[in-house]
Amino acid sequence: MEERRQFARLDTRIEVTCRAVTTAPPQRMVTKNVSAGGICIFVEQELAPGTHLEVSMTLPDRPKPVQFTGEVVWSEAYEIISKTHRKRAVEAGIKFIAIDPKALDALMQYVILAVKPRPKP
Repeated sequence: MEERRQFARLDTRIEVTCRAVTTAPPQRMVTKNVSAGGICIFVEQELAPGTHLEVSMTLPDRPKPVQFTGEVVWSEAYEIISKTHRKRAVEAGIKFIAIDPKALDALMQYVILAVKPRPKP
């Protein structure tokens, strides 16, 4: 399969709060990964592509949350099967459609520092 991603992803778990712009109270979720173009989140149910979300995400070591408006690009359910049980999971890809440049800079600084090789002792 051909890789179509425009930006590198950082696999990281960050708590986010999302709310559909037109409806619903905020819900707590967690990221699967983040990039310069958007985030992938774990959600409770599939989201319709095109849905706009207001997102607030607190980065580690940063007191002020990064906030942006995103658009659901894809949403996919799958099943996790273990020896003892089965669990349904859903992921959704959210692209940034409105994000303050300073917020994007903070997010990219977090990504860059997280993937930057650490000096060996």
